[in-house]
Amino acid sequence: ELANQKDMGIFIISPADKGGKLYTPPPKLEKLCHPFSPLELNYRFLLSDRRITTLSIGPANPDELTLPLSVANRDESLSPMEVAAFSRLETQLNNALGTDRCSQCYACLPCPETINIPEVLRLRNLALAYDMTEFGQYRYQMFENAGHWFRGMKGNRCSQCGECLPRCPEQLDIPSLLSDTHQRLNGSPRRRLWG
Repeated sequence: ELANQKDMGIFIISPADKGGKLYTPPPKLEKLCHPFSPLELNYRFLLSDRRITTLSIGPANPDELTLPLSVANRDESLSPMEVAAFSRLETQLNNALGTDRCSQCYACLPCPETINIPEVLRLRNLALAYDMTEFGQYRYQMFENAGHWFRGMKGNRCSQCGECLPRCPEQLDIPSLLSDTHQRLNGSPRRRLWG
């Protein structure tokens, strides 16, 4: 909103891969997005927002340019079918998470242990609702390893101090959810190519 108010462009970097490994989506996500691919729906969502001026695709090979180029000029409002697909995604999110859904409002922060609580729980949301566990593990491994690119500690660093609990408008049991997320997403450490 602030960038738009100041007439500044908004540049989105790698919304397909690091935004969800959407070149290789899980079957559940594909089914929920049908008749669109998750990748196409992602690009359309971003392009339909008039505040976003640039998408940086970052293809790994020339074939990964085909779909982005096919939707590049489709910056109109979402179609009724696209809206219906997003409605299915939202319904699935609510059904899968129930009362354990974090809405990423950021009211829980700051955390004395520097855990990026909303981002940790966002990865949990994606894993549980859409079977995006592989993506969740990939991003979760960046905590404590990616410096300023991906700030925060892993969920197992929670000291259960409880400072976040009264600030959470959803009254989530944040320490338990952080522990659950760590158990679900903490895989083997991977070597980063930079930083």
